[in-house]
Amino acid sequence: MCSSFFLSACSDSKKNTPFKDTKTIKKIDGEALAKTHCARCHEFPEPHVLPKAYWEEVLPVMGLYLHKQEKLISANLNNPIAKKRLTEARIYPETQILNDEEWKAITNYYSKNSPEHTMPELLPKFEIGIPHFETKILPWKHTGDGLTYLNFKNGNYQLGYNSEQTSHYIVTDTTGQEIQNFQIPYPLVKSITKGKIELLLLMGPLASVDDPKGQILIKKDTLYDFISALERPADFVIKDFNNDGSDDLLVAEFGKNLGGINIYTTRGENSKNNVHSKPGAVKFELRDVNNDGLEDFYVLISQEDESIYLFLNEGDFKFTKKKLLSLPPYYGTTHFELLDFDKDGDEDIICSSGDNGDFTSVVKPFHGIRLFENLGKNQYKQAWFHKQVGAYGTACADYDNDGDIDIASIGYYASLYNANQESFLYFENQGQNTTEKWNFKTHTLPNVKNSCFMLITSADIDNDGDLDILLGSNSYIYTSDKKQAISKKWQEQGGLVTILKNTHK
Repeated sequence: MCSSFFLSACSDSKKNTPFKDTKTIKKIDGEALAKTHCARCHEFPEPHVLPKAYWEEVLPVMGLYLHKQEKLISANLNNPIAKKRLTEARIYPETQILNDEEWKAITNYYSKNSPEHTMPELLPKFEIGIPHFETKILPWKHTGDGLTYLNFKNGNYQLGYNSEQTSHYIVTDTTGQEIQNFQIPYPLVKSITKGKIELLLLMGPLASVDDPKGQILIKKDTLYDFISALERPADFVIKDFNNDGSDDLLVAEFGKNLGGINIYTTRGENSKNNVHSKPGAVKFELRDVNNDGLEDFYVLISQEDESIYLFLNEGDFKFTKKKLLSLPPYYGTTHFELLDFDKDGDEDIICSSGDNGDFTSVVKPFHGIRLFENLGKNQYKQAWFHKQVGAYGTACADYDNDGDIDIASIGYYASLYNANQESFLYFENQGQNTTEKWNFKTHTLPNVKNSCFMLITSADIDNDGDLDILLGSNSYIYTSDKKQAISKKWQEQGGLVTILKNTHK
């Protein structure tokens, strides 16, 4: 699972080292200064891609990292633990990196070269209704913000459920009857079963603060602390990464300004091995890429350096890092999968870009789903794009059993921006019916107002040999009044889990 709770402003200790070369610029050139300083922690954002209202909000936040907004209110600065850690890490500089005239030149550059409004793209063309799928609601009723985790395993639903007061790990049967209900300290984002135990990954507080309270719990007959003080973790996997016969835990600690990718050993006392020292890791995909018997991994970094990397395992927890894709920081990429869409024997990359939880509420026409074709030798090129407001995750599979991969995609922020029809899109692969390599027919659900689908996965819930689609809702993005109305509906009618039952024969 990935959500807007994870995303925040850029951070990198190197950006706080005064940049001496700015003094060599003979006249104050806002564009040159922006390209120098803004590109130090992420790909340079051109002013024209977003409207003035966006830059008026985002630039003061960026000013924190240049010592130009000392009085700006920040959750990190109001949290004594976070403030102390960030001070020690030199995230917020104590002296100015730019003088007032230089900072003004940067803000003027973005103001003068950005449009009043983002030019919207045409609405996507789609058909209402999805062939061979029947919509059902899991009859489990509850109040609160909604789900942070959704899975179906061994005939039961596994749910991470969150309200303003408490978080829970809940297991229900297919009728919505609760089998287990464990209160947990923080929201659940993933569960892995290993033998007779479950390991539960808890993110920590929803607030985006550098106060490490994420945890991994062991669930057996009750809950046991296993690993603590994690930096707002978003994903983890269990694997023996150094071939010593003992499982290790690879953890994506998204954090905020502080975070990283770490491997925790389970033999003897837990030890932490840092693989990547920057925040923003969201999701892993494991592969033995070079067939050397050592597990490698792909990872999406969706913070400042918005990219997909391949980490090649060299043994003894040492990895060589290769950047496969570099994406603009304003895309808000939240999810990726590896699949061979074009049937050429190698895996392509599909990405969802649609997080919109950080700054101004503008609809971004570049939000959507992108397919990157694998050209070999770690080279990729974008082969297909489809707009989707707030694109947040995909569950790709051959749903119609015709031999090619279809795409199910959620748009978490779509309802918030009156683009309800883009809350869920189903792309039926037309590969069997056309000579075009990347051709999909688009479908949407009827009556999806205020759906707030934040989670998506697939499973054969009725054991009939085809995959069904599961959608989990979370109302965190709405105003208090709307959240209360949605919560009341969930309490009276259910609706936190939507099931698209596959009826294909």
